[in-house]
Amino acid sequence: MLTNTAAPTPQPTHPTATTIAIEDAERRCDAALRDIARLASSGQISPSEAAGLEAESVERLVTRIRDLEAHGDRVVDAREWAAYEARAARRRSTVTADRRPGSESRERSARALRERQMCVVQSARVSSEVLRGLWVDDDEETLATRGALAAAGLL
Repeated sequence: MLTNTAAPTPQPTHPTATTIAIEDAERRCDAALRDIARLASSGQISPSEAAGLEAESVERLVTRIRDLEAHGDRVVDAREWAAYEARAARRRSTVTADRRPGSESRERSARALRERQMCVVQSARVSSEVLRGLWVDDDEETLATRGALAAAGLL
């Protein structure tokens, strides 16, 4: 029998409607393979039946991908194709936004870097009076941590 673990699908830089349609076909095939594996493991179908169903599912996937790559929108319903195009456009705009200098992802990474740089290392002694007097937050967790560090003689 085939394994039902999905290989990570590399994300193209500029997704197209065809790419989205292929991803949907792969998701459907993966779901079918999981269902077949579940039926086989519960004993509702024999291993030979499961192998045949798996082969058929994969064959249908390969045929669908070939058709999508060759004919694109002529293989899919017009409304469904429009939905694929809209999803591809949203994904392209997200990729473009992530590349902008002021994007949210860059802000998150800068914020994470600042947080890492402001961490208190428990095993170090704070010898500077200025550092001892810094209060980053007044929340209960920070106060409890500072209290524990002070009790241990680290502050």
